[in-house]
Amino acid sequence: MMAHNNLQTSKHPADNGIASCRIETRQCGGEVAQITVEHVGKMNSIGSAMIADLMTIFADLKAREMLRVVVIRGAGERAFVGGAFLPELEGLTPQSGRKFIIRLHLVCQAVRDCPVPVIARMQGYCLGAGTELAASCDFRVADRSVIFGMPEVKVGLPSVIEAALLPMLIGWGKTREMLLTSANYDADEGQAMGFIETLVDMGKLDEAVELRVNQIVSAGPLAVRAQKELINAWESMTPSEGTLLGIDYLAAAYETDEPQRMMAPLLKK
Repeated sequence: MMAHNNLQTSKHPADNGIASCRIETRQCGGEVAQITVEHVGKMNSIGSAMIADLMTIFADLKAREMLRVVVIRGAGERAFVGGAFLPELEGLTPQSGRKFIIRLHLVCQAVRDCPVPVIARMQGYCLGAGTELAASCDFRVADRSVIFGMPEVKVGLPSVIEAALLPMLIGWGKTREMLLTSANYDADEGQAMGFIETLVDMGKLDEAVELRVNQIVSAGPLAVRAQKELINAWESMTPSEGTLLGIDYLAAAYETDEPQRMMAPLLKK
């Protein structure tokens, strides 16, 4: 893979996409980050400008020791992310296309490498790059307005990079169906196939996201970070290898005082 400094591309003149991050400090002292992706009038589609913003945001978040959880959402109610920015895709060459898709992959990898859980808050359209971004999150909370899919073959491109995560989430058969037919799916189908973990009625999405955020914030922060790291490692291991690695992680937890602190209130009941 190319060095990061060789991957810079000029943004398309019509690319006005941005990503912003707001940090909230909870009563326990832990931080909750909310990332909003916005591309007005373009269904929050991802181009080089938004990619650059997201890379900077996740680099900054990785260094925040008090960070507990990250929520990614799309601006407005029409879309989470409606795909990659088509005017930029249309003008790519083999060389610039390689650079663009590597940088998009690096954003998804930054989500997966974030040391705390990342939740996709999904409503509206979630297509192509949006589905891949959502798949890169630790889990997905959606309302019934969600429509998702991988339409790349309709525009002459294969689905690549984090589309490779889909078989782990929805199985090989549904992955083949989705990528080869470019079919779209509604929220109920998404939950049935295992893509959406939590599905709620419209108007209840923020409440459902907040429930998951509070569950994570109330847990041991070191344990949560260790658990995400361990789950990521399990993906490339056999069950036997994962079992043995887990023993090391449990022993390491007792090198801190977190288990005793978290158990003490329960022992007093």
